[in-house]
Amino acid sequence: MKRQLQFVLLFISAVILASCSGSGLKKQATPREQYDYAMEEYNKNKFFKAQMAFQRLIFSFPGQTFIDTAQYHLGMSFYKMKHYPEAVTEFRRLLSSYPTSPFADDAQFQVAICFYDQSPKYYLDQSETYDAIDEFSLFLTRYPRSPRKEEAQEKLNELYDKLAKKVYKNGELYLKMHDYEPALIYFEQVRDNYPNTEWAKYAFYNTGVAMKRQGRISDALETFQNFVLAFPDHKLSKKARENISEIQSITSGG
Repeated sequence: MKRQLQFVLLFISAVILASCSGSGLKKQATPREQYDYAMEEYNKNKFFKAQMAFQRLIFSFPGQTFIDTAQYHLGMSFYKMKHYPEAVTEFRRLLSSYPTSPFADDAQFQVAICFYDQSPKYYLDQSETYDAIDEFSLFLTRYPRSPRKEEAQEKLNELYDKLAKKVYKNGELYLKMHDYEPALIYFEQVRDNYPNTEWAKYAFYNTGVAMKRQGRISDALETFQNFVLAFPDHKLSKKARENISEIQSITSGG
């Protein structure tokens, strides 16, 4: 009886050991294995799983050499899910914790992109647009030799164009309402603050229109003449020349 009891106990122990070494308790994955898993999920566009995996990895193994890469892709995982505030937080964490990382310029660029993607239509509040401009400007200052420099400048120009359009449209509205002083103020703001945009050219031309309607004939003439000199091939130059001819005909008594 005693030998039978010992045999049963040995059998139970063997079963337990077999289950533990089989599909039961698993050994903990190494940091590299966890990193590879997180990247695999990221590359399969499973961004929520990737985000969770990168967070576990960063929390558990902060000293690993690839943690800056994991930190960047954690930010990208949030970005891909359009969780912009969380993405900005993670990119900025990389910049503060790993300022010399090869991903530093990409992280700063992505901070700007997060705000850029939230920038609304020109007629709405432009808080995100201003934030994006600040971040792209910071990127160009910190990383002047980055391969993403031209892309950042293009985005920056696009954002300035949007702000210029907003101010110009305000001036255009006052012009249509025959309220010329505020129209001129808005047109001047466009020309002073956004001189390299197409809207500055429209503001230049319509400054002459507003002055002409105000009866400021000599000022209007000078404005149209300067416009033609500055932009001889612009599509509004034909109208500017017509205004010049009309004014000169009136002032000469013809």
